[in-house]
Amino acid sequence: MKFRAIVLAVALAACGQTSEKQAEVPTGPAGPDPASLNIEIGRYSAMLGQVSGHTDERLGSGDPEVTEARDLARRLRETVWEYNLQRSKNCAKGLFTELTCTPAYEPVWIAEPPNAEPTLEEIQTRSDAVGNEVMTLWNAVCEDARARATTDEQRQVACAME
Repeated sequence: MKFRAIVLAVALAACGQTSEKQAEVPTGPAGPDPASLNIEIGRYSAMLGQVSGHTDERLGSGDPEVTEARDLARRLRETVWEYNLQRSKNCAKGLFTELTCTPAYEPVWIAEPPNAEPTLEEIQTRSDAVGNEVMTLWNAVCEDARARATTDEQRQVACAME
């Protein structure tokens, strides 16, 4: 009886073993490749650059006269998108992180449809709020540019407005 138990134990132990080492089987699909994702995202950026190139100077499509509330509201939304894009790029570079590595500026009106026509008074209120955001970043960047300038002329032209 003991002999049978020993033979059975040896046989069971041998069942799962082979003389060659089996190749390890991956436990799941490999994750996305960061280098491939970088190329893919870069393509999207290049595509948008081409869209801009083909549409910016297209005949028959001039920039609208920006005096109507709808167009002013659109330009203000675009300014917020540009502001958030600048902040994102600077955060990625590790620049002005206390200002740039915070959540995006997303006022409730940023998601308005393109045909929204707020009053001029509302646009002024929105513009003042956007101005506060932009000026804070602009002042920090300009102070830094002036501090890094090596000549008085460079300091004078750093962030000169009008």
